Amino acid sequence: MTGRITRLVDDQQLGMIAGEDGVDYLFESHSLLGVTFGALHVGVPVTFVPVAGTKRATIVKIAVPASQ
Repeated sequence: MTGRITRLVDDQQLGMIAGEDGVDYLFESHSLLGVTFGALHVGVPVTFVPVAGTKRATIVKIAVPASQ
Protein backbone atom coordinates (compact mmCIF):
# COMPACT_ATOMS: atom_id res chain seq x y z
CA MET A 1 0.00 0.00 0.00
CA THR A 2 1.10 3.58 -0.49
CA GLY A 3 0.67 6.68 1.62
CA ARG A 4 2.36 9.82 2.95
CA ILE A 5 3.88 10.55 6.32
CA THR A 6 1.66 13.01 8.18
CA ARG A 7 3.27 13.13 11.61
CA LEU A 8 6.60 12.30 13.25
CA VAL A 9 7.27 12.10 17.00
CA ASP A 10 11.06 12.22 17.27
CA ASP A 11 11.39 11.50 20.99
CA GLN A 12 9.26 8.35 20.67
CA GLN A 13 10.57 7.32 17.22
CA LEU A 14 7.09 6.84 15.78
CA GLY A 15 4.90 8.44 13.17
CA MET A 16 1.66 8.37 11.24
CA ILE A 17 0.98 7.54 7.60
CA ALA A 18 -2.14 8.57 5.69
CA GLY A 19 -2.84 5.47 3.62
CA GLU A 20 -4.28 5.54 0.13
CA ASP A 21 -7.35 3.82 1.64
CA GLY A 22 -8.11 6.84 3.84
CA VAL A 23 -6.92 5.16 7.06
CA ASP A 24 -4.19 6.64 9.27
CA TYR A 25 -1.55 4.06 10.22
CA LEU A 26 0.93 4.17 13.11
CA PHE A 27 4.51 3.07 12.50
CA GLU A 28 7.53 2.73 14.75
CA SER A 29 11.19 3.10 13.83
CA HIS A 30 11.79 -0.66 13.96
CA SER A 31 9.29 -1.00 11.08
CA LEU A 32 11.47 1.03 8.70
CA LEU A 33 13.34 -0.70 5.88
CA GLY A 34 16.24 0.97 4.10
CA VAL A 35 15.86 4.33 5.83
CA THR A 36 16.53 5.75 9.29
CA PHE A 37 13.91 7.58 11.29
CA GLY A 38 15.99 10.77 11.26
CA ALA A 39 15.93 10.85 7.44
CA LEU A 40 12.12 11.08 7.31
CA HIS A 41 9.99 14.21 7.14
CA VAL A 42 6.29 15.01 6.84
CA GLY A 43 4.99 14.60 3.31
CA VAL A 44 7.38 11.84 2.25
CA PRO A 45 5.61 9.22 0.09
CA VAL A 46 6.03 5.69 1.42
CA THR A 47 5.01 2.13 0.76
CA PHE A 48 4.06 -0.13 3.66
CA VAL A 49 2.24 -3.27 4.70
CA PRO A 50 -0.80 -2.79 6.95
CA VAL A 51 -0.88 -5.16 9.93
CA ALA A 52 -4.13 -7.13 9.74
CA GLY A 53 -6.75 -6.17 12.31
CA THR A 54 -4.88 -3.02 13.41
CA LYS A 55 -4.11 0.48 12.23
CA ARG A 56 -0.37 -0.20 12.28
CA ALA A 57 2.12 -0.28 9.44
CA THR A 58 5.17 -2.46 8.97
CA ILE A 59 7.86 -2.75 6.29
CA VAL A 60 7.76 1.03 5.73
CA LYS A 61 9.93 2.19 2.82
CA ILE A 62 10.31 5.47 0.98
CA ALA A 63 8.40 5.18 -2.28
CA VAL A 64 10.50 5.32 -5.42
CA PRO A 65 8.94 7.29 -8.29
CA ALA A 66 7.79 5.03 -11.15
CA SER A 67 10.15 6.72 -13.61
CA GLN A 68 13.24 5.50 -11.72
